[in-house]
Amino acid sequence: MASVKRGATYVEKGGVGKTTSAAHIAVAAHNMGHEVLLIDLAGTQNDLATHFGITISEDGETNGVSIDAPISAVFGDDWAFLRDNIDDLLDRMTFSTDEGPDLIPADPGLGGADNNLANVPLEERYQKLDGFVEDLVADAYDLVIFDLPGKEDNIALNGLFAARSVVAPLKPGAFERDQLQKLDATLAEISADLNIDLGLTLVIPTIISSRETLSESFVDHVNSEYPEIVGEPVTKTADIGQNQNAGRTLYAVPDDELYATGKRAREAYSANTEQLLTQLTDR
Repeated sequence: MASVKRGATYVEKGGVGKTTSAAHIAVAAHNMGHEVLLIDLAGTQNDLATHFGITISEDGETNGVSIDAPISAVFGDDWAFLRDNIDDLLDRMTFSTDEGPDLIPADPGLGGADNNLANVPLEERYQKLDGFVEDLVADAYDLVIFDLPGKEDNIALNGLFAARSVVAPLKPGAFERDQLQKLDATLAEISADLNIDLGLTLVIPTIISSRETLSESFVDHVNSEYPEIVGEPVTKTADIGQNQNAGRTLYAVPDDELYATGKRAREAYSANTEQLLTQLTDR
């Protein structure tokens, strides 16, 4: 079996740039020569798909592409049968993006899958996604990035078990400081409960403005508390939202169409990707 680097963007809070970070890290890693797969487990809104201009149809009849083989099937009772009897299963689950990485989008079945996992014996409950990566993904990609739900549910725990390495984007604020400490403690508890080596690999200060005292003090705090794993601060810029709405990352935008803040944000994502790839281990 081939080895594959794995990481998960995870914070128990929305609006901190989790999905944006996953998308930009994936594209940056692709540009560095990696075969990258993004897996969206964060819900049914398909934010990652939207980030790459892919519209997912819920009924298969409206505009957009339909999901032939959903990621939620990995967590179901029929998964072993599907895996063993459909030769092109991974191809049917993935979508190509215009920027390099492949994507497995979220699907409406994830909510039900989370509920159903509660009935699976503990020794099997959190290993479903890990098995999927080992069985199908590892031979096709050398990096997989999971975008996880902003809550500690059974799907998120599957992602954490499979990744072992957590990327935590956080924006300035007192609540976010407490959230990071809580996340560190939570990962330690999960490590003990699941008997795995799970922890923070990269902390990314996001939405950082050089003009705001709160931003400066937040970056100083993160650098002081997590000096070995803090990444390059991502500058606050209108370019991210504007281009996300246009279905592209900053890497797909010509330099002359970006503000200076957008260029700095893109450089930060590249630096953070290099740091992450150095710290991730193959499994």
